[in-house]
Amino acid sequence: MTTFRAAILLLLGALCFSTTGMFQSIAPEDASPWIVGETRMSVGCLCLFAWCFFSHKLPKNWKALPWKYIAVCTGCILAYSPLFFFSVKAVGVSTTAVVAIGVTPLWTAIIEKVVYGEAPPIRWYVATFLALAGIVHMNAESFDTSSSSLLYSILPIAAGFVYAVLLVVTPKVMEHIPAETTMMIVMGIASVVMFPVIFLFPFDWIFTTKGAVVVVGIGLISVGLAFSLFMTGLKYTGSVIGATLGLAEPIGASIIGIVFLGEPVSKLQIGGLHLLFASIILLVFGQILLRKKTKAETE
Repeated sequence: MTTFRAAILLLLGALCFSTTGMFQSIAPEDASPWIVGETRMSVGCLCLFAWCFFSHKLPKNWKALPWKYIAVCTGCILAYSPLFFFSVKAVGVSTTAVVAIGVTPLWTAIIEKVVYGEAPPIRWYVATFLALAGIVHMNAESFDTSSSSLLYSILPIAAGFVYAVLLVVTPKVMEHIPAETTMMIVMGIASVVMFPVIFLFPFDWIFTTKGAVVVVGIGLISVGLAFSLFMTGLKYTGSVIGATLGLAEPIGASIIGIVFLGEPVSKLQIGGLHLLFASIILLVFGQILLRKKTKAETE
């Protein structure tokens, strides 16, 4: 697969991730984030299992799988949800989005440099700066700069770090098995670990029409399809470029909110969207140039 096509898959995966907020916004009032998280992983795992089964991508030798890396990925999935959820409770949605999503590419670059000694290309620095500026613009009007907000911002910073670790480690698993199989296993283990939450929070809402739509939609689109596309693209672009391209998620979330949920839009938000678009175009254009350079060298 060319790096350009991989970048497109990453963008499509990020857009699928952006539907999470839409599904959560239409969930019944008594829908606990813990139950949403558990059903999201369970349904996503089942969808991925069905795909892997019919496409013959199930592992043939389970003992030979890189369980050490799989355990790290599972731990990241389990840690990210509560960190993000409690961050929203402490500092609000906007602050959490700005910090958690914004620091992920930075954490990814730091981890890659410290662990593997790999530095990102020059265009990454420019693209990441544009993306961070765009995210701040999109949330500037509701960003809380109080001392308590800044203190609790350590939670979304931690969430961004956990997600960055996931982006760095997952390609190690995908050296042995496809992206869909990787996420099927990780989501399956995580859903089993989180299963006890059904005894702590009400889950009757799942069996309502609206609840069923939310559970199936969030599991199929924002987990099964999103992780399959995103992780497949990540395998061929690298975690540093992938983390920045993943910032397309707030673009999708904003468009969904404006077009389908009727949310108001300000000039700052429009400006932020333009900066994010510029960041993504720079990286995708860079991937095209890289493909042409590689092709020329091989010829």
